[in-house]
Amino acid sequence: MAFDVILNGEEVRALSEGHHAIPVEAVTFRIEGRGAIDCLQGMVTNDVVKVGAKGLLWSAFLTPKGMIISDCWIRRDGDAAWVTVPTAGAEAVRALFTKTIPPRLAKVTDITGALTLRWLVGRAGAMPEGITVVQPSGMAPFRGLVWATQPADEVDTLLEAAGWHAAPAEWGIASRLIAGWPALGAEIDEKTLPQEVRFDELGGVKYDKGCYTGQETVARLHFRGHTNRVLRGLRWKDDATPFGDEVRTTERSIGTIRTVGQIGSAVIALAVLRREVDVGARVMAGGAEATVIELPDWGLELRAG
Repeated sequence: MAFDVILNGEEVRALSEGHHAIPVEAVTFRIEGRGAIDCLQGMVTNDVVKVGAKGLLWSAFLTPKGMIISDCWIRRDGDAAWVTVPTAGAEAVRALFTKTIPPRLAKVTDITGALTLRWLVGRAGAMPEGITVVQPSGMAPFRGLVWATQPADEVDTLLEAAGWHAAPAEWGIASRLIAGWPALGAEIDEKTLPQEVRFDELGGVKYDKGCYTGQETVARLHFRGHTNRVLRGLRWKDDATPFGDEVRTTERSIGTIRTVGQIGSAVIALAVLRREVDVGARVMAGGAEATVIELPDWGLELRAG
């Protein structure tokens, strides 16, 4: 099967030890009005009310049955908020806003064309002057999110002057692969529950907030049960190359490979597997022997390339 990303050892070291800015493809909505925060609070898995006035948190919109419509990054702006969603989830979220948010309480505006977004990855460094950089309120596959109203070429020039070098979009795939971070259209599909793709571990769900769409299913799984599938890592023996997406034991199919890459000398993947498959188990993944790994425990040698 084709790799989603390939980084050589030098590029892996640059990703973790350098200062790089990765372009982001996403759609951003601004929600403002007297009911903006309350409306959003009743729609997402995370706690928008308690986040700081300039905070940035990861969350998800769910169906009434608790399945993910789209993940999102929410930036609080006092009594208003910006919501950034993957391009693949934009139409579904736009329709959800139209159906759920009464115009008398809040106005929703697509402001995508007015923003330039970049993930900042690598070591901590001086922040560029004249550009807004938002720090995540919890875990994230990036160090900071550039949230700029300037055109992309101007933003990249200012970032370069501050020591943040432009990197290709594929480095974003590598960043989330190393972090064990799921993406819509890969690890997340229309039948995915939040706990299946590490929303708990990554801080994307709050269990002490008020009601929201899909909460009953999410809470029931958390307090009374568990999902049948979980997101795990795979690392191939002798760095063999997989040639399919099925993961099997000797007895049966146990899951699918979702994102796969060569990171330095290692061939690794994110896969959604049956829960009963133990960490450390040897499986046949894409027709080659691989080891199941607890995310994001890839080991220091992976980041060293």
